[in-house]
Amino acid sequence: FEKSTGTADIEKLTRLAVNKGFKTIVAVGGDGTINEVINALEDKPNIALGIIPTGNTNELANLLGIHDWLSACTILAARKIERVDLGTINNNVFVTSVALGFDNKILDLKRDQGSSPISRLSYLTKLTKAARAFKPIQVELNFGRKYSVTTECFNLSISNGSFIEYAPAKSKPQDNVLDVVMINKLTFKEALLYGQRKLKFTGENANRVSIFHTQNLNIKTSAKEPIPVSADGQIIAETPVTISISERKLKVIVSRKRHF
Repeated sequence: FEKSTGTADIEKLTRLAVNKGFKTIVAVGGDGTINEVINALEDKPNIALGIIPTGNTNELANLLGIHDWLSACTILAARKIERVDLGTINNNVFVTSVALGFDNKILDLKRDQGSSPISRLSYLTKLTKAARAFKPIQVELNFGRKYSVTTECFNLSISNGSFIEYAPAKSKPQDNVLDVVMINKLTFKEALLYGQRKLKFTGENANRVSIFHTQNLNIKTSAKEPIPVSADGQIIAETPVTISISERKLKVIVSRKRHF
């Protein structure tokens, strides 16, 4: 058992464990912790990753059918292993999704947020201010040598499976494809609903979402300052960025009740 003292410590501890001969690394934390671990395991395809979810965001664990620490221990003992796709963003790898735009504002607002009524009211107040101030971003998307798209958008997400609510339900972290989900301009009221996960893109709203499928993507922005880009729930890069499916797979311990 090793306890990290910060994010920069996690990759180092993981590599030390691998060098000592351990064949399974168990990450206790959320998506950010897991991202640090998988970056240390990228060139170690025979090392298995186990997860005990205790973080603020646990998207990967939920997809794998691991919903709490107690069930996680039973799942680790059963040791059912699958190999899932890894995405790359510049020199880093990710396993859930990449985002730029309003999602990163939400990510920042929710950091260290509690579950009390006062915390929820504080979040709503900050969300209102952020929604009023947010401006759509001008993006240029180059899908390899196939085609390119230049437009304004409210948010852009690149999902490695069904990690985004608006991505196609059939998407899986084993299909060797990235789903690019672009949300167009939203009104102030829609932005508030979006920040509370209450906005539904159905009926008249359906045309607010554009979806592309790719294995390679380059993103540029026209802003004077680079725009932050998050992966697996933490800011790790700035535009421009290149995103693609890695040739390597992640060996991970899953639940028999996983969502793929």
